[in-house]
Amino acid sequence: MRVVGIDPAPKKGLSVFDGEDHSIPVEEAVSFISRLRAAGGVLVTWDAPLSGPPTPVLAGAAASGSAYSQRAIESFFSRAATGFKTPAGISVQGYAGCQHWTISRSLVGLPRVGIYDADAGQLPFRLASDDAKRPSRGRHIVEVHPALAIWLWCRCKREADASCFYKTDPDVLTDVWESLLRVRLMRSVLSRVRDVPPTCDDELDARVAYALGRLWLDHPESVVLLGSADAGAFLVPRVAGIVEAFQAFVR
Repeated sequence: MRVVGIDPAPKKGLSVFDGEDHSIPVEEAVSFISRLRAAGGVLVTWDAPLSGPPTPVLAGAAASGSAYSQRAIESFFSRAATGFKTPAGISVQGYAGCQHWTISRSLVGLPRVGIYDADAGQLPFRLASDDAKRPSRGRHIVEVHPALAIWLWCRCKREADASCFYKTDPDVLTDVWESLLRVRLMRSVLSRVRDVPPTCDDELDARVAYALGRLWLDHPESVVLLGSADAGAFLVPRVAGIVEAFQAFVR
């Protein structure tokens, strides 16, 4: 299957990586997604929220708690008790606070939030939310959080107190890229651009989104789709202890 990593932004459009870097202006985003859908046999790795309230709410049940604001997957990476709380510079905020969910709704119909949304079967891509069901054909989409993945991959390859502000500091961006290329399998997955540093954080995020999808399909021992349809699900590096910690958290 083809993998296409996409970092959407409501004003700038789409940063795309499919083995090569592409920038799609917002004015051309609809036609780009239509072409992607028509081609078939694709896994889109999307850097924005793709799920919202749990299944009962989507079916018409009353919501409770943080159903309309934050998912369990986001809460997990926001609490020190889990052992996986992200540092400053790596934001894992509740899905309702992510502005790029608007362009996601417009282009791919996700996240679905209630009974008046289109049926999942009518959407251009099928949302993947189960690690045991990796796609092998058809049109699929999976949520990724490249900044989170970068931190999980690189926290043992950089100094413990190294800055994570790669989105605002060009020097940190360069350091993060070099650290990523030391991750097992990354140089081969990103072979076409391994000698071409990303020019901005959006370009890096799209490359990492692609790498997550390619690794999930080809080397599933290295990546896991953490979570579920109701808890929210991110494709993340399969680092030691993360699956067990999340399972304990949701229990």
